[in-house]
Amino acid sequence: MRLRWTPHLTLGSLAALVVALGCTVTGSAPHAQGQGEWIDVHVHLFADKGALADFDEAARTALRIMDAERIRTMLVMSPPRARTGPDIESLGEVVNRYGPRLAMLGGGGTLNPMLQEARHSTEVSDAVRRTFEQTAESIIAGGAKGFGEITAHHLSLAPGHAYESVSPDHPLLRLLADIAARHDMPIDLHFDPVPSDIATPPSLAGTQNPAVLKSNIDGFERLLAHNRKAKIIWAHAGSDPLGYFTPKLVRELLGRHANLALSIRPISPRPGAMVFPNGEVSGEWIAVLRDFPARFVLGSDTMIVAARYTGPNTPRLFANRGEGQRRAIRQLLSVLPPDLARRIGYENAERLYRLGR
Repeated sequence: MRLRWTPHLTLGSLAALVVALGCTVTGSAPHAQGQGEWIDVHVHLFADKGALADFDEAARTALRIMDAERIRTMLVMSPPRARTGPDIESLGEVVNRYGPRLAMLGGGGTLNPMLQEARHSTEVSDAVRRTFEQTAESIIAGGAKGFGEITAHHLSLAPGHAYESVSPDHPLLRLLADIAARHDMPIDLHFDPVPSDIATPPSLAGTQNPAVLKSNIDGFERLLAHNRKAKIIWAHAGSDPLGYFTPKLVRELLGRHANLALSIRPISPRPGAMVFPNGEVSGEWIAVLRDFPARFVLGSDTMIVAARYTGPNTPRLFANRGEGQRRAIRQLLSVLPPDLARRIGYENAERLYRLGR
């Protein structure tokens, strides 16, 4: 395992980092000290709505992955759907059967479609707010450990992969923050950051993205400031599709917002990666992990698709990514000191999601 050389990592600081991490610059055993067990906080099970036997098939596949890869717990959830789809009414069955190894988040198939439907409105009616809140409360009553996957900005990365965008401080997101704070439950938020209006990069041509991507970081900070008791888990740190989800930005936002945490999906060929395809680990990212050890968890974004699933093909296109992300998570843990590997591996997740309670 190699730490990636960057202009911000001098020879002296690299040497100090290597000593502090207790690792060598090249080579790391597959079961290096500190790797240990871990919790995956971001997993999707795909089956048709109401097809409980197919959800059970996907859940059993998840358990086999967990056994093979020393994963203590998986948090399963719906992706952030633009239209109503399977949510806790399907996931609850497998969580009841296989808990506590499987736990769930709710809202990706119910709350998120409501949010996207209201995306053009700066105000929402009392009736919409009431329905939204009742749905959120039913998710809590159903045994969810948090809300997710919810999105404020979700880039389309392939044909058929949805583009979704709503102001990060939309009234319904502020309402969800208040509900989450009241119940001490985190929100898993997909948020692709854009610091200023930009033309959509050519690499994302042929997708559903608009011609111009609007700035959204100020709105995200307003959401974080709206209710400081609301725990926001910003998903997919380390695999940024645009190049703006950087260690520098994350450090700045963590410094300003104590209620912000991030889940790590570490590998990407793009700028902002935490672990690169060649196995190099970003020294800048590791410095952020060391400076904010209580603020990171692990989320592979694994997609497990039942054989008889008849929905959009995108989950099958992305299903193979999970193995690479899990491998990169193990690589990342192997270069961390044992205490930091434990915190990021499972202790932070147990605390933030109140697992075991």
